[in-house]
Amino acid sequence: MNSRDLGQLEKQLRCAAACRRYDEVRRLASCFGEATRSYAESLPREDPRAAEAVRKLMDVLAWTLVTLQASRSACLDELRRLSLANRYLTRAERSRPPGSVHMEG
Repeated sequence: MNSRDLGQLEKQLRCAAACRRYDEVRRLASCFGEATRSYAESLPREDPRAAEAVRKLMDVLAWTLVTLQASRSACLDELRRLSLANRYLTRAERSRPPGSVHMEG
């Protein structure tokens, strides 16, 4: 594992988080953590690149957490708005299949 591989994993993890692919985020976060540990252990003792890799891991995981919390919050807000809008539909409108058109007259 090298720093280029870590950069690729970081890019994939950020993309998965931004696209709300939660299972992929879980898998990539684990892979990124293991890859960082492996990379840090492969370096000589006291090599500053190990500490930098761990700091980068913590920064990326913190960003991922905030991104996922924000996306879940946005989904919740959207569901609340739909629920509120649904209250104003008449019973007849709710019973029609989606995409159907009601013609009066």
